[in-house]
Amino acid sequence: MKQYRKLALCCVLVVSFNSALFCSLPSQTQSGVQSATQEIRVATNEIVVPVTVTDAHGEFVLDLSQKDFHVYDDGVEQNIDHWDLGGDPLAVALLIETSSHIEALAPVIRGIGTIFTETVMALTGEASVTTYDSTVDLRQPFTKNHNAIQRAIVQLNFEAPEIRLYDAMDAAVESLETQPVNFRRVMLIIGESQDIASDAKLGLVLREAQLANISIYAVGPSSSGVDLRFGSPEPLMLPGSLPATANPPGKNRIGRPFVDWMTPALWLVTRGTNEIKNHQLEVAAAATGGIHYRAFHENTIRNALDQIGSELHAQYIIGYRLKSERASGFHAITVKVSGQNVSTRIRPGYYIAPAN
Repeated sequence: MKQYRKLALCCVLVVSFNSALFCSLPSQTQSGVQSATQEIRVATNEIVVPVTVTDAHGEFVLDLSQKDFHVYDDGVEQNIDHWDLGGDPLAVALLIETSSHIEALAPVIRGIGTIFTETVMALTGEASVTTYDSTVDLRQPFTKNHNAIQRAIVQLNFEAPEIRLYDAMDAAVESLETQPVNFRRVMLIIGESQDIASDAKLGLVLREAQLANISIYAVGPSSSGVDLRFGSPEPLMLPGSLPATANPPGKNRIGRPFVDWMTPALWLVTRGTNEIKNHQLEVAAAATGGIHYRAFHENTIRNALDQIGSELHAQYIIGYRLKSERASGFHAITVKVSGQNVSTRIRPGYYIAPAN
């Protein structure tokens, strides 16, 4: 069943951003029994890049024009075909951990519905609500109805022991790929940087998220609390050669530098595995151009959602079409702003798996 679901994903991607990827279609005998796979190789030709631009104090810069931006794919400057400032409507897949591990936060999480709908969805956005613990459950399909989203959140229960984070992210990627092409795709996760019992692999999920132009944001308890339960993370043994990126993490809105999660993010995407014990959401956000916020109580969670909403509606959206087929491997995206003392944050690029 998993194979056929992935096949559907690939075909949806071809439709949803006027591009195509490397697909493998199973051939069928007359008796309906699957035989050897046939590979269809086509080119990815449209890339969408949300760009967050901040000044030296971490404040959003909102007075730039298209001519100020230069976008590069593997070091080659691209023609910008689409440019906008926060105007494209949002499709937000909201994922909420409902495991017993964070039951103490249940009243706080049940109370976020209004701030989420008003600051993140705003007037034109759509959202869905999915919970994950021992199972992954869609509580509310995509809708523009703020009341429906708020009802789904307020009714949540926190009981099961497992945390199927990667499976929930995998399901969110699949659902976001079906959203209209004029919508920006966002995955917003409220939960811990930890996974228990998922079948999906984080590295593969992040590859698909990059190819589907999905930005991942996350809000959750400090990883130090997670470390107490799951053990301190082992050092990552990174390979000697990593994909290069010219975009440093930049600074947050109070002028402090972000932790560099980009290197382990690139390492994980190129390997396509699960070899990170903690800090998974920090890495996932870095791999897709988003941010992970640590939050402990109602005010910090609400503030984090407010900052995410503000950022999403203050981003510059750059779109470009590739002129040739992309080879397998990682392809770095960089953005430069002419004549400005600013910091930019984007996703580092995208990974195309080798054809089998």
